[in-house]
Amino acid sequence: MFLRFNITLLIFLLTSCASESLVQSEQEINMAKQEATNSDKSPESLLLDYENKLSAFGGESLFFYAPLNMRQASVRIEKAKALLNKSIPGTVSDSKFELSSALRLLDKALSIRQSVKLHLKAADTNFTELKNLQTPLLLPAEFIKIKEAFSRLSKQIEIGNIQEAIQQEPDFIKDMLVVEIDTLRQIYLEEATNHIQQAKEIYAEDYAPASLKKAQKLLLSTQAFIEKSYRDRNTISEMSKETLKASKKLYFVTKEAFAFHQSTNEENEKKIINSYDFLRELGTNFVIKPIEIAEYSEQRTELLKQIKLKQQESKAVIENLQTKKELSKPITPQLRPPQTPIKMASPIVIMSQETNKAVLPELFMPNTYSETNETDEEDLEFDSIEIVK
Repeated sequence: MFLRFNITLLIFLLTSCASESLVQSEQEINMAKQEATNSDKSPESLLLDYENKLSAFGGESLFFYAPLNMRQASVRIEKAKALLNKSIPGTVSDSKFELSSALRLLDKALSIRQSVKLHLKAADTNFTELKNLQTPLLLPAEFIKIKEAFSRLSKQIEIGNIQEAIQQEPDFIKDMLVVEIDTLRQIYLEEATNHIQQAKEIYAEDYAPASLKKAQKLLLSTQAFIEKSYRDRNTISEMSKETLKASKKLYFVTKEAFAFHQSTNEENEKKIINSYDFLRELGTNFVIKPIEIAEYSEQRTELLKQIKLKQQESKAVIENLQTKKELSKPITPQLRPPQTPIKMASPIVIMSQETNKAVLPELFMPNTYSETNETDEEDLEFDSIEIVK
């Protein structure tokens, strides 16, 4: 597994060595002096400001994206600390100047980091992907080369060569994709590759040629898919599982075949007897009818047939129990909806002109009169009155 850097990037890496240092302009130095003079903070307070800011914005990240500015800032900080330890008159103002310069360099590094992420967005995304894949742990040497190359590319942004950095980005991304694919192979195919290699060491070509052919075919197919669709991680994962399954089967089949050929006739006989006993033990544990002695393949077929039958019976029993459970659930009574009470109509009263008194209509309708339903006239309430002669 080798990292092949293209010619353009190699030339860039060689020529970028001339830009390992950063010189602050006269204007920046004067502004730092002015800030130190105007500041009423002590050197210790300024140092604390720098350390808090560095911690808040990520020192490691800033050293990566803006190494030149951060290197200068570190030098300024060390000078300030040395001046504070001397306790010599005049060192307070000098240390404040160094600390003010360091703070300005830190602010500039923050700006550079943002600029790198903006102008080299694709490269930064691919670099983050490598970190997420744990490339630093799986392929440390390759990742160090990539990290150093990206740091040097960031320096082009840092010294103002933005266009040069943008032009070199595509080739650098290609190099990162090579490492990403190698990382995916390490993650998804290393175990399967090891099983195939172990099987070949015990003569898989002789003892398990069909299994070897299948495992190698799946391995090559998965490798080709990774190279073509390296971001389709779901499919890669599924394909790698099948490859691993085939490679494991190859190894264990080869191991058994190799052991068979290396064993004596008596040892092989014992293995075969143990295989028959194993089938019989399975039948006993599954509580199925005894299997007659026959060829191993026939006994195996019969055992599987009876196990499937047991599974179907168990399924039917479970379904029957579930049905009974549903039927035995208590029935929730349906409450009768509230009904509107029926209002009984009051009887119609008829006034007699002769007596000028109210009389019941039954006196004028003898066919509907009932002796058993006589009502006390004094207890009646009337809805209407009709005058009759």
